[in-house]
Amino acid sequence: MARDFYEVLGVARDAPRDEIKKAYRRLALEHHPDKNPGNKEAEERFKEAAAAYEVLSDADRRAEYDQRGRAAFDKAHGAEFEFSVDDILGRHADLFETLFGRAYHDPGPQVARGHDVQATLEVDLRTAALGGKVELALEGERACPACRGTGSKGTARSCPTCHGRGRVTRRSGERGQFFSMTTPCSACGGSGMDPAAACPDCRGTGVGRGSRSVQVTVPEGATNGSTLRLKGLGAPGVRGGPAGDLFLRLRVRRDPSFRREGDNVHSDIDVPAYTAVLGGSADVRTLRGVSSMQIPPGVSTGSVLRLRGQGIRSGDHLVHVRITVPEKPTEEETEHYRRLRELSEGASP
Repeated sequence: MARDFYEVLGVARDAPRDEIKKAYRRLALEHHPDKNPGNKEAEERFKEAAAAYEVLSDADRRAEYDQRGRAAFDKAHGAEFEFSVDDILGRHADLFETLFGRAYHDPGPQVARGHDVQATLEVDLRTAALGGKVELALEGERACPACRGTGSKGTARSCPTCHGRGRVTRRSGERGQFFSMTTPCSACGGSGMDPAAACPDCRGTGVGRGSRSVQVTVPEGATNGSTLRLKGLGAPGVRGGPAGDLFLRLRVRRDPSFRREGDNVHSDIDVPAYTAVLGGSADVRTLRGVSSMQIPPGVSTGSVLRLRGQGIRSGDHLVHVRITVPEKPTEEETEHYRRLRELSEGASP
C-alpha cells in the first residue's frame, strides 16, 4: 500500500515548505543510488521521496492532495510522478548540486550556437558615404529547407534511450565516494530526438547548405576596411541553437569622380579661361546631387573652392579648379587671345 507523502518525508501535515525541502534533501542524500549501488530498496525510497517532494513542494498540488487523499490523488495524477533516477537528477539539479558540490543534472539535448561567418561586402563610395541598404548573397550553411531548421521530418518524437534529454547519466562509486558522468546519447547523437523522426536531409541537425540573401544596412560614413557586425545572421545553430554573427569587411570601390579624405569629398572642375578671368557660376556634381557654385573672378588653376555641408555627415565638398583653353580655337578666338596678350604686355612696366 502506498504510503502517505507526509509520512514518506517524515514531516507534519502543516509543515512549511522549507521544512519539506530540508526533509527531502536528507532523504535524497541517504537513499541516493550512488551511495547505495545495487540496493533496489534504497532506489525505490529515493524515487518515493522525489514524488512526495514534487507534490508537497507545490502549493496547488499539495492543496489538492490534502483534499483528496493519496488514493484519489494517485488515481488522477499518479503517472505524472513516477520518475526514473535520471529524471529526478535532471528535475532537481539545483538541489543535488548543493548537496554534492557538482551538478547532478542532465543538461538536455545538445544544441550548439552557429559559428560566426566572415565575408566581404563591396559598395560604391556614395553608399559608404551616405549610408544605404545592400542585398548580399551568401553561400554556405543555412537552415535546412526540408525541415525549416527543426531537425524533424514531421512531428518530433523524443529519443527512447535518453527520453529527449540528449544525454545519459552513468553513476558509479568508489571507496565511499560517488559521482555521476553525463555523456551524449549514442542512440540519437545528442539531439534528444528519435532517430526515426529525424530529417533525412540534415540528419536531425536542422542545418543545410545553400544560398541565402541578407539585407545589410550600411551606416553613413562607413570607411574602406571597416567591419560591420550583424548579430544572429551568421550560420544557423544546431538543433535549435542560436545563430552565429555575420562579420562583413567593407570594400569601397574607387570612384573616378570623387576622392575622400575623412568626411570631406574632393573633385575637380574645368573652368574656361574667360570664366576664370571674369567669374561666373558652374554646376558641380556632388555625392548628394548637383549644386551651383560661384566662380570668383581671377581664379587660377589649383584654387580650391568649398561647398559647405555637401560632404559626408558634416563634411564639405572641396572643388579643385582646372583652367581650360580651347584645343582648336577659331580664328576669332585666336584674335581675341592675341589682343589679350598685347594688352597684357602693354600693361607690363
